[in-house]
Amino acid sequence: MPGKRAMVSAMSLSPYAKAWRVTITGAVAAGLFYGTVWGTDDFFPLGPMVQYAFSIPPDGEIRSLHLFARTTAGQEVEIPLEPYYVGVRRAEIESHLGRHRQDPSLLQHLADAHRRLRPGDAAPATLTLRTKVIKLKDRVPSATRFIEEVSWQVR
Repeated sequence: MPGKRAMVSAMSLSPYAKAWRVTITGAVAAGLFYGTVWGTDDFFPLGPMVQYAFSIPPDGEIRSLHLFARTTAGQEVEIPLEPYYVGVRRAEIESHLGRHRQDPSLLQHLADAHRRLRPGDAAPATLTLRTKVIKLKDRVPSATRFIEEVSWQVR
């Protein structure tokens, strides 16, 4: 009937349901506390995202990882470390940089993904991960250099 409100009855939770919710809430809170105090990024979302939890001194350095390719045509191009280009984000590669240094063949996965995702782009013959280092002087960029981290001949 128009103009009449539907009746909704409210039920209270049983003691078991309340205990279950309190237990789950406590477990999540304990996990969050543990991850915050002793955890690493591997604990995310119950651990810190340390990539955002730091500041750079006024005369410090800004470091970021970049992927370069020498194409089959001999050109050097930068391939963005983004899902649309290589299937993963920069942070995923940065967090596993040590593994890539130990086993450069892991870069083959990036080459394969790039070929699959960007078939119109020039095919890479060599992939190189480089760290871009921007030196600051009074918070202003004063110099830029690249450090080669690892290189791989694409198959």
